[in-house]
Amino acid sequence: MAKEEPPSTSRDLQELQRKLSLLIKSFQNNSKVVAFMKSPVGQYLDRHPFLALAVLVFVAMSAIPVGFFLLFVVLTSLLALVGVVLLEDH
Repeated sequence: MAKEEPPSTSRDLQELQRKLSLLIKSFQNNSKVVAFMKSPVGQYLDRHPFLALAVLVFVAMSAIPVGFFLLFVVLTSLLALVGVVLLEDH
């Protein structure tokens, strides 16, 4: 019986680290990101990373409730419009 060699996890981790590094560099070289980081808000958030993380988490967590609220507003408006058309048609 030949003993199978386990896959090299250190090589996989190095490859993953290289890919992540390339992704971060491409994100940092994006023209919109560079323009934002040169703005006063971007510079302030760069100096205060905890606040930047808190803002990012707040925006991400509030997106779903805001989306549901906007969906509710649109559906309610459509149902009210259909109701008015049906009632006024009579």
